[in-house]
Amino acid sequence: MKKSLLGSLILLLGLLWAQNPQREKFQLVHADKLYLSNTAMGQILELTGRVNFFYGDTEFSGHRALILDAQKIARLSGNVVVQNDSLHLRADSLAYYRKSEIINLGGRAKITQHRKDAPQRWMQGDHAIYDMDKDQFTAWGRVKAFDEEEHAHIDCGYGFWDRKKGYSYLLEEPEVRVGDPENLRIKADKMELFEEDRSLVASFNVNSFHQDYRVTSDFLIYFDKEEKAVFLGQPRFENDFALASAEEFHLYFEDGEVSRAVLADSSLVYFAPEEGEEKVNWVKASNIELTFGDGKILDFIADSEVSYYFQQDKDEKKDYFENRAEGESLKAKFDSDNKLELMDMSGRIRGTYVFENDS
Repeated sequence: MKKSLLGSLILLLGLLWAQNPQREKFQLVHADKLYLSNTAMGQILELTGRVNFFYGDTEFSGHRALILDAQKIARLSGNVVVQNDSLHLRADSLAYYRKSEIINLGGRAKITQHRKDAPQRWMQGDHAIYDMDKDQFTAWGRVKAFDEEEHAHIDCGYGFWDRKKGYSYLLEEPEVRVGDPENLRIKADKMELFEEDRSLVASFNVNSFHQDYRVTSDFLIYFDKEEKAVFLGQPRFENDFALASAEEFHLYFEDGEVSRAVLADSSLVYFAPEEGEEKVNWVKASNIELTFGDGKILDFIADSEVSYYFQQDKDEKKDYFENRAEGESLKAKFDSDNKLELMDMSGRIRGTYVFENDS
């Protein structure tokens, strides 16, 4: 009897709302209880218990719903889910404003992208706003996000995602962790992500951490397709063997590891005679290019206005000496233990050598 009565109420509700051609399409699929009342503000529909309905082309479900017909507002609470062909929204509660196509979500709001031709992506936060017309999602408060294609996990305080344009930006201490397993972590004041060319732009107080090195700068532009990172604004590179600075860095990657570094304009590299020792040796030049293998420097080439200083400490196998020189170019090679194996300068060389005097 109860089921029959509820079915009749749903049918009656559909007939009543259909009488007004200005009303948006509403289809009630299920509710344990239904209350329909007429007020001075218009008809109000209250649904409770396993609520499921369509409002326009969008499906809503939750534990409780209040629908204001004249205002075209729907409020839901209790494990709320909203979905259509390409997205899935989830929250503890929401308010849907049909006239403006805006959804306000509260309580660990999450949007998940489901497309056959695209990898899974999602973003969540304590609170969020979803603009259905513009397909834009804004979240704040303990924001997290994930990109399946890049194996990227994101944390920040405020996030914006424009699904139509394939563009996102992150504020309030954003951090991106990339790789499976994780091999790169980036922090900055602001980050922007561009889906089409798979690039990332980080601005101000940029810190990039890798198991083999750390880079700081004012700006970072990372091109995933090209496996290339450009650091601008006083970039500084450091690992156990070297410390480098320049006006501009270009890092090139292979399989997630640095394979080459190009330092442009006012380049300076301090390096140790052996890995883990003090970085007392240095090379200055307009441009310096370093080659890496297994996280170690294999060699470097410096050109234009080159100068260097090298100090060899005394031990059982070798004597102490110092060498300073200037020239047009310099090549250096290191062995598998990151020990300097060869230094070769050419072009208008001027230099001094200091050897230990045993007399």
